Amino acid sequence: MDGQSQVKSAIGVALQGGGAHGAFTWGVLDRLLCDESLSFRALSGASAGAMNACVAASGLVNGGPQAARDRLASFWRAVNREAKKLAPYISIMDETPNWTSATSAWMNLFQMGHVSVAPHPANGRPAQVLLEGVVRDHVDLAALRSPDAPRLFISATQVRSGTARIFINDDLTIEAIMASACLPMAFPAVIIDGEEYWDGGYSANPPIVPLVLDDTHEDVILVTINPIQREKVPESPARIPDRLSEMAFNQTLVKDMRAIALLKAELAGRPPVGGVPFIEAISNLRLHEIQNEDAMRSFSAKSRVFPSWDLLSDLHELGTETARHWSATHRDALGVASTARLEDRYF
Repeated sequence: MDGQSQVKSAIGVALQGGGAHGAFTWGVLDRLLCDESLSFRALSGASAGAMNACVAASGLVNGGPQAARDRLASFWRAVNREAKKLAPYISIMDETPNWTSATSAWMNLFQMGHVSVAPHPANGRPAQVLLEGVVRDHVDLAALRSPDAPRLFISATQVRSGTARIFINDDLTIEAIMASACLPMAFPAVIIDGEEYWDGGYSANPPIVPLVLDDTHEDVILVTINPIQREKVPESPARIPDRLSEMAFNQTLVKDMRAIALLKAELAGRPPVGGVPFIEAISNLRLHEIQNEDAMRSFSAKSRVFPSWDLLSDLHELGTETARHWSATHRDALGVASTARLEDRYF
């Protein structure tokens, strides 16, 4: 499409988590799936990124790129529909034009305790059950375990150790996907094999190392949604926790990107190192990033838990346009060279 070569480019795609802001990633995937010259060989994700990855992979196996696009659209519509059942004010937001301009006021109202939103994780169980139903309706576990499925790497955080567990195709379950999206202050922990798990965003957001080591591709496209930098330092008790949450969710990504940048700089101009799989994979890695940091700063961090259709639609459109711009400027570099500006962005 768009004059691009029809030679298939094998890619791995890493999807960051961020609640309802994952609709930005939906838009990015929607655009990339329109490119018939791309072959999705692997997907990794945490939280909303994990859900996007598993829903898209289910569609790819069951009908190809168009089926993946249709399934993603259905998933996000269902998220909005089910959220309204427990949070009627989201219907008000859907009916209010340009509600995002008033987002901060809305969210501060909830934050200051005028309206109680899951003050205890156990109170979030009804919402967790509804979200689980949406996931069950849109993720085909049998398809994900088929030989035709892209390789999947889904992270969840083991509560006792604080370490990441990476679920792959054969051991993926609905519970594993729900664990990846289990915000500890909103939902009760998900128990798998006798262990309690929280959101994968705390330990691998998204999983990068297994995607780099995967040998089905040498181009990795990273899709990020959480702002790394903010223009203003929060000073109010209502906003400080939001920034702390963003920093926690970005921490593992920043560390991984810095390590990759340093290793690639050290290996520049040298032949691949034999015998050390990770070093050799880094040497061969071509890394790209699709992000719109400036635009994502305009969305309140609190809106991540309020999936109004107006918000989801705006983010989907933003993701689509961002991916379209990336394709126009960087698509030809796939299979040739990295385009991610790691030093500028992560140091």
